[in-house]
Amino acid sequence: MWNNVNGPEPHAELVPRRPNSRVERIGTVRLPIAGPYRPVARLYRFPDGRLLWHVRLWEYDRAVPHVVGTPVLIAFARNHRLRTLEREIEALVQSVRGDGRAST
Repeated sequence: MWNNVNGPEPHAELVPRRPNSRVERIGTVRLPIAGPYRPVARLYRFPDGRLLWHVRLWEYDRAVPHVVGTPVLIAFARNHRLRTLEREIEALVQSVRGDGRAST
């Protein structure tokens, strides 16, 4: 389900381009994977307008970074019937789309 940083580019959502040339962190959500394991998913807006999520997931003995698009996280939340998580994800994305500014 997760795309590795070295794998193919994840489906990115586009928002209006910003005049700055920095990657901007929008906000975070916790992903309830299994029991107490709740990694943080961070939403970033890239200078070209892409919205991508960064998640570090444990694989064997180390945390491995993954970059995914919003549809992947929404699908995860829906498949596991996590309506609260789905609403949190949508609220962060909407904070970027709504007025062009992010609230963190």
